[in-house]
Amino acid sequence: MRTMKIIARAVALAAASVPAFANETVRIYGQLLLDAETIDQKYAAASSAAALDNPDVAPYMADALDWALAARSSIKRGPETETYERLTRLLLKSLGDARYSNAAASAIRAVEDSPDPLTKAEALIALGSMRAAEYAERISLMLRDLNNQPTADRDYGEKIAYGCVLALERMRSPVGFAPLFFASEGWYSKRVRDQAERSLTLVLQDPSDAIAALLATETPPRMIRAFDLELRSTAPAAGKRTIAALALSRGIAASPRNKTEQNQLSELRVKAMNYLASSGPGDGSISANVAEAYRIGPVDERLVALKTLGAEKSSASAAALRDIILEIDSAQRAGLVDETRNALMRAALQNAAINAGKELAPAIQTVLINSGWSSGVLTLASAAQKALQ
Repeated sequence: MRTMKIIARAVALAAASVPAFANETVRIYGQLLLDAETIDQKYAAASSAAALDNPDVAPYMADALDWALAARSSIKRGPETETYERLTRLLLKSLGDARYSNAAASAIRAVEDSPDPLTKAEALIALGSMRAAEYAERISLMLRDLNNQPTADRDYGEKIAYGCVLALERMRSPVGFAPLFFASEGWYSKRVRDQAERSLTLVLQDPSDAIAALLATETPPRMIRAFDLELRSTAPAAGKRTIAALALSRGIAASPRNKTEQNQLSELRVKAMNYLASSGPGDGSISANVAEAYRIGPVDERLVALKTLGAEKSSASAAALRDIILEIDSAQRAGLVDETRNALMRAALQNAAINAGKELAPAIQTVLINSGWSSGVLTLASAAQKALQ
């Protein structure tokens, strides 16, 4: 209380005698921070200086932080330690709020030296606010290690992980994407996981390269999550189409270990083809993979594959659709008749009319001269033939 009264009197004198009150107030608080000898005095002076909300006070706060870091070994256990950690956190927050990047080296020292998880977290968040991207890789590795194995004291680890998440979000560094992705599904509480999920969408405006890396190496559930992130991102449409094509390719090439993964890979392929179909005509480069998805997928996936071949409107997709129509027609002629094949033929003909490529003509004619088809199928074949003209 006595310390606060001294500060108040000093500021009052400055207000009465100095025209440039704001600048003089900052100087006075800086001098008070410098002159304070005890932890209590430093904390009182720092609290008042922080309340100014003036970036000009940052150099004084940085000097006070350096003093605090140097004094750590001499701090007595008990109440003094508690005040000391509050002081350190207050200084770090003030420097982060001011984005005073000159104090970044001191903030990373606080991360490395402090045994207090809240102080570590505050230092990490301050580094993020300072945009101290030179420490992004170090913080990414810290979060990666936390993701891989819970700390003995889970609460301790969670506090530090939360600081890492916010730091990486504010730094906007590409190296933060993967550890944030894994943190969003890690061992942490919902609060930390949800924050990591939110931060993911802010780290990269176009996460396509990072998503591609995850699709190349991760498990089917993570591939689905990664692809969903791409679709929700602000990546350009061309980039999303490239990632959708990659997701389709990975969904075909990956080897499922069980029925669950088999279904997950089908889900990934369906998501990818639905996006490709909605994105309009293409150059035919995806046609072979769409045809393969039709071959290996369940009925629902086959229907999506047919839709994608229709929407793609390339010569290659028309040829793939032609081959599928001829295959279904051949099976029907061999006596393999069931409602599933009828449904697939109807969908194939409807999408043939959308594709309207000349490559489809022989297949449609083959259906039209097959009297074994129902009137509904023949009507769709006639409509597709007209669309080709």
